[in-house]
Amino acid sequence: MKGYMKWAFVFMILFAVAISTHAQKEKFARPDLVKPFKVNIPQAKLDDIYGRLKLATFPRQMPAGGSSLWETGSDVQWMQQLRDYWITKFDWRKAEAKLNRYPQFIATVDGYPIHFYYVQGEGSHARPLILTHGWPGSVFEFINTIEPLTNPSKFGGKAEDAFTVIIPSLPGFGFSGMPSKPIGAKTAATLWDKLMTEVIGHKTYLAQGGDFGAVVTSYLAYMYPNSVRAIHLNMHVWGTPIPVEEQTPADKAYLAAADADWQQNFDYGRMQINRPLMPGVALHDSPIGTANWIAEKLWLWSDNGGDLERIISKDDILTDIMIYLVSEGGLSGSFWFYRGLASELGGKFHPGYIKVPTALAQFPKEFVIARPPMETAKRVYNVYRLTKFEKGGHFAAWEQPQLFVEDVRASFHDFR
Repeated sequence: MKGYMKWAFVFMILFAVAISTHAQKEKFARPDLVKPFKVNIPQAKLDDIYGRLKLATFPRQMPAGGSSLWETGSDVQWMQQLRDYWITKFDWRKAEAKLNRYPQFIATVDGYPIHFYYVQGEGSHARPLILTHGWPGSVFEFINTIEPLTNPSKFGGKAEDAFTVIIPSLPGFGFSGMPSKPIGAKTAATLWDKLMTEVIGHKTYLAQGGDFGAVVTSYLAYMYPNSVRAIHLNMHVWGTPIPVEEQTPADKAYLAAADADWQQNFDYGRMQINRPLMPGVALHDSPIGTANWIAEKLWLWSDNGGDLERIISKDDILTDIMIYLVSEGGLSGSFWFYRGLASELGGKFHPGYIKVPTALAQFPKEFVIARPPMETAKRVYNVYRLTKFEKGGHFAAWEQPQLFVEDVRASFHDFR
């Protein structure tokens, strides 16, 4: 009798797994193109990273001309402390568990292996929403927004506010595969639309993005207006010229400030577009170099008041850095997307006037170039909503997840 009960129990488990697997496949229009995925980095790869980390040495700190050592490109003492924490306290397996909290998949779309989260929203009318990350972020930027977006009734919202959330990793980033050549936002937009409509099976959907995610989302709305119902951007994408004779005083003030912002803060971008393997080779074999390249941008672009860890914890900073280090192409793999801005887009960040309804969220520490006045923004987007916040920076979903979620909900309230 005991043997019978044992085998009956095993049969029940196998049957439940089979049912679950079948149900999982039934989610997608093309289940043959999708396979489940979990982050599980081989220990040998981690040992290699930590081995190089322990051997790292640091340069002498350069005196700063202003209030922060980061103005020189690095606060060396802070980086040394990060390295010590990384070696002695950071737990990548715990970070993996956090990344694996929600269902992930790899879809083959036009030959590209695309990693994505797919989390169904509560109720029977959850609206599909694709969220696109930027650089030097990752899908991890959105991890604390998934639950309130998919289950709003648990977070002060209503079930009818629910979204089914799809969060892909850009090609060359994170757990997506490396492209065979540099690609840009146009190709990514095509891949995203095929992922949403052909692979998953949503006829229409909503879209959101910041940084590169805003560029991809803009191209997505421009190229596929019949699929994309509305978009939400936490970074206005610049690049469409305004004829001098048409410029208003507000336009001129914005353009002057934006030009100064570009000249002062985007040296890294010009390098990653024009000479990507200069930093690529230098950083590829250096966990500390990769960490500093990313951390400097987290410090510069977030609304941290001079204390980055007040906004983003060491564990979260290191999780994002590690995603780059364990990815197929490393940090240099993400530079291929920058190169694609030149090779595919000819340096054109913005495709042209976008008719799809657009909501803009402006956070005070976002780039000046990405926060135009309403009249300027309306030249290139069909803007129906512009919200200005009192706190937050470039990494909106990561820095201020509650404000981000509330604005996304409010912006898409009428698109049911």
